[in-house]
Amino acid sequence: MLKLQPLFSISSNRFNKNMPGAQWPLIKGRRTCITLLLLICVADLINFSSAWMPDVRPDLQTKQDKILAKIVGNTTDYFKILDHDDKTILVGARDVIYNISINGLRENNRIEWSSSAADRELCALKGKRESDCHNYIRVFARLPNDMIMVCGTNSYKPRCRNYEPVVDEVHPNAPITYAVVDDVEAQGKCPYSPVHNSTYAYADGSLYSATVADFSGGDPLIYRDRENLRTEQYDLKQLNQPDFVGAIERNGYVMFFFREIAMEFMNFGKTIYSRVGRVCKNDRGGRNTLSKTWTSFLKARLNCSVPGDYPFYFDEIQAISPVIESGPNALVYAIFTTSVNAIPGSAVCAFNIDDIMEAFEGRFRSQKDSQSQWLPVQENQVPEPRPGQCVPDSRTLSSIAVNFVKNHPLMESSVPSVFGRPLLKKVHLLHRLTSIAVDPQVQALNGDFHDVIYAGTDDGKITKFINIPTASSGATYDDESDIKTVFISELQVLPLGIPVREMVVSSKSNTLLVVSDGTIVTVPLHHCAHIVDCASCLSLQDPNCAWDQQTHECKSLSFSNHKFGTKSFLQSLNSTKKAAKSLCPKSSNRGTVIADGPVLNFGAPIDNNVDPQINTQHNPEEELARKHVYTNVASVNGIPTIGNDINSPGIEIPTAVGGDFLNVFNDENKITLQSVDPHDLMNSVNDPLQSTAIGEEQKLQLAGKSFYWGFGALALALVFIIGMVVGLHVSKRNCKPPSIHSSHRNQFNANPTFGLKHGKDINLLMNTNHYCHPGKPSLDLEKDRSHECKNSTENLEKELPCKTSTLTKVKRTYI
Repeated sequence: MLKLQPLFSISSNRFNKNMPGAQWPLIKGRRTCITLLLLICVADLINFSSAWMPDVRPDLQTKQDKILAKIVGNTTDYFKILDHDDKTILVGARDVIYNISINGLRENNRIEWSSSAADRELCALKGKRESDCHNYIRVFARLPNDMIMVCGTNSYKPRCRNYEPVVDEVHPNAPITYAVVDDVEAQGKCPYSPVHNSTYAYADGSLYSATVADFSGGDPLIYRDRENLRTEQYDLKQLNQPDFVGAIERNGYVMFFFREIAMEFMNFGKTIYSRVGRVCKNDRGGRNTLSKTWTSFLKARLNCSVPGDYPFYFDEIQAISPVIESGPNALVYAIFTTSVNAIPGSAVCAFNIDDIMEAFEGRFRSQKDSQSQWLPVQENQVPEPRPGQCVPDSRTLSSIAVNFVKNHPLMESSVPSVFGRPLLKKVHLLHRLTSIAVDPQVQALNGDFHDVIYAGTDDGKITKFINIPTASSGATYDDESDIKTVFISELQVLPLGIPVREMVVSSKSNTLLVVSDGTIVTVPLHHCAHIVDCASCLSLQDPNCAWDQQTHECKSLSFSNHKFGTKSFLQSLNSTKKAAKSLCPKSSNRGTVIADGPVLNFGAPIDNNVDPQINTQHNPEEELARKHVYTNVASVNGIPTIGNDINSPGIEIPTAVGGDFLNVFNDENKITLQSVDPHDLMNSVNDPLQSTAIGEEQKLQLAGKSFYWGFGALALALVFIIGMVVGLHVSKRNCKPPSIHSSHRNQFNANPTFGLKHGKDINLLMNTNHYCHPGKPSLDLEKDRSHECKNSTENLEKELPCKTSTLTKVKRTYI
């Protein structure tokens, strides 16, 4: 039987020594190519593995936003916003509540309330840390007659106090002081831990709280102090390990937003759903044994998902905004994330109050037993009046209606998000969204109103965006194709790794107040003054900013004396960024760069006595520099001062407004007009002592880009060279060149440098001596064979002086 030798052998002799010499270069080339391809693929995989990018990119990014004012405390202060207006803000902290002015973060007043030594000692004996055994103020409410109610954790023994103002008749201008009127326990009103996710709402003289009622946190409840109404204790159908994020009052109801373990999914596994629950403000409980139980508590799922045949859900709600009156609609904006062990993703969804109310008017959902599926309840099984609706006196309800609400709190329909999809989606490995604030109904230049949304992240960034209708003026909130998200900016406000807990928008003072566990800062709402050319101003698509064609500046509409609809300003929100840039007149390409020093005109200082528009020489080099300035830079990173004249026109000098608190100003704003990676900006270093002109700055930027391209090309060349070297080394190590004896020709006339020319030249009788044991030296045997091969016909009739094998017979027969 004919046996074929494999090209590669598993034995220690890697290759067959009898392999034809012509096969060796081919195999050697294949192995080299395979090695190179593998190395290149590995290099590409390494590059792609580090190329996770956000799904949307902002037009404005800074390394550090301009801090107007700052308060720095300890991370264990656990700052919490309790109340605010346009001028002041109340912040709860450890053993104190602050009244702070938003303009400059100056402390106006404070109320100190510490835990007693006995309460702190008892807290320590229960195994809590010393930092937890303090009184953290978590609840605040304004009572009639200028009284206030304050509740704190009080070293894991919550208490509430009522204060009344004390007027000093001798010193009427002195700060108002408060005296304690009442001091009571606050079980069910205030959380035990400062980090517990609790919320509350004060409506119609009653406190509605959502927290826990025990030291261990195992008894969650929704509670009202009047009538002491609460959800059913240890009833997983009503509350199953919830985390509360917010509460609002609307249309005779109080609504609570929270996330919890989904009971309807327990038969398939364990997952978390976001919910909205509601109770009637006039609920007075049931009769007899149900007198302390809600008769109106219902809940429904919040659906924040990417639509499709298989929707992608953002299941865990993190924060909500107050109710925003957006035209005829009342909206609640909310932050959602994926679970901690899933793909890191965040989204912002909006919910219409009318959609929430409609969900509670739908069918109920129930489970017959623990092994059954959750199914809709038939309409004929629902008692009258409909459970969950507000009635004049809930104590008149039948026990059947009250028990139905108790056993069927979940609605079948979920609450859809506005437009049927998230308003913003972010997939980022390094941060998630944590908080939200809304500047409602900001009027654009064309008279339209937009909600400007600010979303904070867990690494100190603030994301700003708006949503623009793209359909006709008759578009409704039901058509998901009628919306376009405009990602305006992403600014680094807090140090990396510091999460943004809460935010407050103050439109009158043009300030965004940002709160973390131990820091409070204020930053501008917009950065119009940092934009220096028309194209960049329009492509930013910020409703706060418009291009002034008379002064050639990007100005804030809130501070400009303009008339909506006038032609002296340019703004384009409903078009694409490219179309917005095309609206700029060619003559508006002149401008200046506002930096941390005098105004620079393409590397040369401007004479204060000369019009900057006239002090411009038109030459090709200057035009090239102008292109670089207007295309790549807004507030140039690290532009130095050429002179010390701080009175130069057009320069905006920051001033401290922080009073006695820490007022830290950071004028190192690096605002770029291109979508660049935020990590590249974070790694840039600004040296304020360096003195170069803007032309040199542009050269450095171009050199930096060339360096990165050159570095990439060099890395690719190194990978190619390394692959070649490794391939040759492996080939030489594992493969031996063919010996002269492995040729099919006679050794005396064979040419090892050439391959086989034709099949007829092959002498099939060669190499048959593997089965022979010649009795004379091998040299004589080879001479005899050479003599015999002179006449192939005669040689076939002769037999070798050895035993002939089957393979030899086949070869002879073939020839």
